[in-house]
Amino acid sequence: MAHPKETQLALRAAFLSGSPLDLAAVQCGIGTATARRWKADALAQGDDWDKFQKASLIVAGGGFDQAMGRVAAAVILRAEAILEQLGGKEEPDPVAEAKAIASLADSLGKAKAAMRSLMPETDQLAIETGAVKGFVELLLRLHPNMGEAALAALEAYSRGER
Repeated sequence: MAHPKETQLALRAAFLSGSPLDLAAVQCGIGTATARRWKADALAQGDDWDKFQKASLIVAGGGFDQAMGRVAAAVILRAEAILEQLGGKEEPDPVAEAKAIASLADSLGKAKAAMRSLMPETDQLAIETGAVKGFVELLLRLHPNMGEAALAALEAYSRGER
């Protein structure tokens, strides 16, 4: 028996919202074997329900910033692994190294742009923190005796005293 497309979409939505596939199948009025087949067919077409489920549960649970932090850490670790691999070769291939470095730079740039667009508040906070740090360093370099006053002002500012 053919099921309407809406049933498959309902199954996917129920699964992505956190229901186990067997329970989602019951909720949608279809058999477990049909649900597994639809999920496998979707995966074969590039629609990985498991990955989407994890992502949607992270976002729904308020853990988006932590998830993006893990993504950033994974990108950085991958970059370090590539650089270590390049540096460990006895007979380096300059062309291969140049391609790897260019690819790595491109990947890092894209990851940075994606994070900036997905987490604008965090990006803005990084900019503000850098500006405050630079100002305090300048103040202390120009007036070394103002360290305690600068620290007191920063603490008051961080508490929202303006």
